[in-house]
Amino acid sequence: MSDSLDGGVDLTNCDRESIHIPGAILPHGAMLVVDPATMQIEQVAGDTGRLFGKDAAELPGQNLSHLFSPQQVERLHVLLRASSLNRSRHLLDPLMRVVADTPIDASVHLSGDTLMIEVEDADLADRHAVDPLACVQEMFDGLAEAPDLQAFCQMAAERVRSVAGYDRVMVYRFMPDGAGWVFAEALRADMTPFLDLHYPASDIPKQARALYLTSWLRLITEVDYTPAPLVPQINPRTRLPVDMSHATLRDVSPIHREYLRNMGVDASMSISIISEGKLWGLIACHHQTPRRLPRHLRAVCELFGSMFSLQLEARLRAEQLEAQLLSRKALSKIMEALALEDDYAVGLVAQQQLLLDYVAAGGLALRAAQTAGGVAIRVNSGITALGNTPGDEQIGALTDWLTTHMADFEGVFSTDRLGEIFPPAKEYADVASGLLAVSVSREPRDFVLWFRPEVVQSVRWGGDPRKPVEVGPTGTRLTPRRSFEAWSETVRGRSTPWLPSEGDAAFDLRVSLLEIVLRRIDQAARERLRAWQQEQLLMAELDHRVKNTLANIQSLVSQTSRSASSLVAFTEGLNRRIRSMSRAHSLLTQSRWEGVSFEALIREELRAYEAEHPNFVVEGPPLLLAPKTALSLSLAIHELATNAAKYGAFSVSSGRIDVTWQFGINDELNLLWLESGGPLVKTPDRRGFGSTLIERALAIETGGRSVMTFEPAGVKCLISLPASAVERRREGPDPLPETAKKAEAAARTISQTKRILVVEDSALVAMDIEGAIADLGWEVVGPAYRLTEAVSLATDGAFDAALLDVNLDGEMSWGAAAILQDREIPFIFTTGYDSGTVLPDRFANQTVVSKPFRDSDIANALRAILD
Repeated sequence: MSDSLDGGVDLTNCDRESIHIPGAILPHGAMLVVDPATMQIEQVAGDTGRLFGKDAAELPGQNLSHLFSPQQVERLHVLLRASSLNRSRHLLDPLMRVVADTPIDASVHLSGDTLMIEVEDADLADRHAVDPLACVQEMFDGLAEAPDLQAFCQMAAERVRSVAGYDRVMVYRFMPDGAGWVFAEALRADMTPFLDLHYPASDIPKQARALYLTSWLRLITEVDYTPAPLVPQINPRTRLPVDMSHATLRDVSPIHREYLRNMGVDASMSISIISEGKLWGLIACHHQTPRRLPRHLRAVCELFGSMFSLQLEARLRAEQLEAQLLSRKALSKIMEALALEDDYAVGLVAQQQLLLDYVAAGGLALRAAQTAGGVAIRVNSGITALGNTPGDEQIGALTDWLTTHMADFEGVFSTDRLGEIFPPAKEYADVASGLLAVSVSREPRDFVLWFRPEVVQSVRWGGDPRKPVEVGPTGTRLTPRRSFEAWSETVRGRSTPWLPSEGDAAFDLRVSLLEIVLRRIDQAARERLRAWQQEQLLMAELDHRVKNTLANIQSLVSQTSRSASSLVAFTEGLNRRIRSMSRAHSLLTQSRWEGVSFEALIREELRAYEAEHPNFVVEGPPLLLAPKTALSLSLAIHELATNAAKYGAFSVSSGRIDVTWQFGINDELNLLWLESGGPLVKTPDRRGFGSTLIERALAIETGGRSVMTFEPAGVKCLISLPASAVERRREGPDPLPETAKKAEAAARTISQTKRILVVEDSALVAMDIEGAIADLGWEVVGPAYRLTEAVSLATDGAFDAALLDVNLDGEMSWGAAAILQDREIPFIFTTGYDSGTVLPDRFANQTVVSKPFRDSDIANALRAILD
């Protein structure tokens, strides 16, 4: 590192150091770089004479079988076949030896397409070598009972020190600006504490932090050592330096070793603390003399770090959830108060006190009392304020600045150092060093702003943060600072930082206020509240219907492709069926999905043939069909008309079609399709998709039935729909289709293959699901198309798993799901709804497959829950 002083030498220059390709290792171990395809040794480093009994110069070009036994080489082959080896895996039993009197530990991992084998001495005398898992259990005993985060981290530092034996163990926490903070510490009694000291972000370069994210543990056994270089330096096969990112023995940056030497540290170990995929901190271990931690203890510490990270993440999430619950309660009060106001702007201003308390409810009640601030509201160019705030002109200038920048922050902006970002704010730092701003209009011109005053504080640094480097004896050579004496800095112009939960609370408020703004345009107060509730319901229902429609279209594609004889036939058939669904949807949209005229639906389907074949009769009493029935019947009439145009009455000019309907004695609706005057009709040899759709889909979708006969004089189809298919009330439950009753009875027989209960009220989707299950070689139980059938099968059926449609013709399937859950039978929800908004808490963790889906989605989900 020899950047010139004019170029700005500081520790950020270390960010350019290629620490992942040092070309050398720690000298106490040995490394073999191997071609995994041939097991030929390509590069060697370290103490091979003591560990392998061979000089390093002899090994390149040899096969691994010259060093390891056939059993050990075979185990290596097994690991390569069974694992990705992205992280190190233990290779050899420490009781085995390459050299007779040297017990060794070895680990392997892949770096790109290169196999790396690392070997060290095994320490069989340590008491934890026999049962390392018991050691981990001891370390975690009582840890979860720590009353708060600081106590939790303090216990972790003490447990690691008791096992690893280092002089000092710190929990080093990263701050939002990248600086480090010694949050907890366990140390030898005669040592100077580092607790609560801060360290500049530049002390740990960016590429080092990146490696901490991919490699949980980093070990330096001795600061003063001579690195053992790789021989040869460049890999002869890849012509590249070897990436040692995951290597335990990777050589350490000389800059970092000098940094440790300046601190009086001779050996160190770092364990990553990772929360939500980010580096939260490190468990940093320091020793004043060389210390070589055996592999089994490193494994214990690495496992502890991983489990500690999970527990830490759970604690942080629990705190955030608690804060969210408090803020949601406060938000409910604000929304309830605004609902009573006719004018949105007046209502918002009237809720200043609630808004001032809102952020405190998000988890800062105690701290807010200590650092009281204020709130300001700018709506319709008017400004009102409560508490300690800047003046109106200053707030106006601030909101003008926010208007130009808010788009970058998605409607929420926060800072604890406003004067550094917006220089005019330095004039009122005593009342507004901290700002949390929420845009409450579609264009960021109206705001709610919370202010926090300046908090003058003293920060204790581990050395002067303004001097992270010093000029070394070689002039411009970068040298880490030598002084780590505690150094105090008085910080001004900053407020108490905003917590993530407070940002979340501000975002929730913005969403809620924007909804009110949109609802209240040109509406009265009570109508606005009703419209909001209706909007939510309609959006969910629209989402459900759109996804169900997409699922039906997907099924049409699948079923049409199976029955089509050519690409042209597939395209034409699919286009016609989609247009039929579109016509039915248009009629439903015109009626706001309240029902469709029976006669209009039939005439709309026959309109395409009216010009050439006007000889048809459509006759029956006026009535409205339920939306679900209308969609199913439109496809059935479409298939009948298409068949008539190809082979029947519409294929000749003399043909005639009569479509009539009437109510039966049990209030059922009977429709008769009768063709005459066409070509002689023959019974087809096989049933196509159209016939299946007519005879089966109506039964599934409506609970009705249809019979199609091929009489010589013309096709005849009798369709009977239950009274529930018509938009008028009827008493008693819908009768179960015969197919469902048979499926229910068959489900009681236990099969040796996997049996899957299918609950789905869409015939097309049910057919697709049946096909997906059949492709797996499994059996379908059901399908059940109504909630009553689903509950019956869930109670008494014999099956291995279930697929449950959430909405069964207007009834939610929670009753059947509860029975399956009580029986401990795994199941999957299928739905067009957003599962996050519709699933009850009881089923919040259930697997959900969203509509429309592919066969592979169903297959993969079933395999997952059955595994």
